[in-house]
Amino acid sequence: MRIDRRVVATLCVAVGLVPGMVSQASAEAPSRVAADQVLTWTTDDQITRYTSAPTEAVAGVTTIVFENSEATGNATGMPHTLTFDTSTEGYNHDVTLNILANPFDPNNGRHEATVTLTPGRYRYFCSIPGHSQMVGEFVVTGGGGGDTTPPTVSAQVSGERDAGGNYVGSATVTVTATDAESGVATVETQTDGGAWAPYTAPVVVNQPRSHMVHYRATDVAGNTSPEGMAMFTVVEPPAEDTTPPSVSAQVSGDRDQSGNYIGDATVTVTATDTESGVSTVEYGVDGGPWIAYTAPVVVTVVGGHTVRYRATDNAGNVSEVKTVTFTVVVPGGDACPNSDDRPTVVIGGRNSGVANVDTGNGCTINDLIAENAEYPDHATFVRHVDAVTAPLVTNGVLTRRDQGAIMRAAAQSDIGTRTVPRGACHEPCAV
Repeated sequence: MRIDRRVVATLCVAVGLVPGMVSQASAEAPSRVAADQVLTWTTDDQITRYTSAPTEAVAGVTTIVFENSEATGNATGMPHTLTFDTSTEGYNHDVTLNILANPFDPNNGRHEATVTLTPGRYRYFCSIPGHSQMVGEFVVTGGGGGDTTPPTVSAQVSGERDAGGNYVGSATVTVTATDAESGVATVETQTDGGAWAPYTAPVVVNQPRSHMVHYRATDVAGNTSPEGMAMFTVVEPPAEDTTPPSVSAQVSGDRDQSGNYIGDATVTVTATDTESGVSTVEYGVDGGPWIAYTAPVVVTVVGGHTVRYRATDNAGNVSEVKTVTFTVVVPGGDACPNSDDRPTVVIGGRNSGVANVDTGNGCTINDLIAENAEYPDHATFVRHVDAVTAPLVTNGVLTRRDQGAIMRAAAQSDIGTRTVPRGACHEPCAV
């Protein structure tokens, strides 16, 4: 059955093309120049494929033949185009070709164009809506002579690695290609047996398993390198560490019958962390600032003391603050020979009403509080009072109520907010 030529002409106008149209760039190519080769595409009345198409060619002047006619099997007058892709990465974009043909056009469906092909790959397709499956590509190699040496290509795998050499979380494959003659035209990679893809940036692989990345390069003359391969394994990153370190302290030294440390006490802090590891250990003495712990802490000042300590792991988790309390006394005698023996505990003129008793080593409660020592601020002094009275509650010297009254007197005092002349504190009781 023959189709009216007017119907076909109307269809061509509807899709925005003109029968026999060739792109401006191709139309300007000399039509009478002898071509080095002829490449032919044919179609019929199907919309899913070209009937025939080339797969390879040689660089140089080329005659393109596109035939969509009754002779090639088009019995319905179906129009098709042969369009060269000029935008998809990885293909040559130096030929602009867009030919529309149907059996009833002025050329009876057979059209020619003269173009110049260069080494590399070209992609072609039919641009009529609904014909999107009509697509293909062909490879152009050098025209003989000149550069016959393929590019040199290599790959480098990078990323964080574990003790077994596996890449933790992801691996990045960077491909490098060089060609000293005609220059590199394209570089391609293939991951785990998939399709070859243009290499435009380092390939990041993050699936936990073994991988193979193949790579190759083609130069401007059409020479393609042998395939290279990078093999590696990606493993899951370790689970996030949210557990703080374990930390403890041990006080050691010579002790008297009351359990006081004679002359000095040594505080040894130990920290462990089974996940990310211990980063830092810190301690503070009697409400003082945090100090990096690098060796056991020796305390020689006579009186009651509280040492606090903590540890931080490499993931930033900080342990709870823990404390140890103890008392240091003078060897062979009373701890406080110039003892403050006022009947009640008085702090900065504030009378707590609590009896100022001997704490068991020749020092009274007032001696341990040392209100005339120097303190950087009021809060530090209040913390000091809490630190020296807590062991007295534990040892039964004070009740919790007594300690509360002493703490109120300390908080209401102005100690730490005024400058105290040096030497005002009883020397043996300085803390």
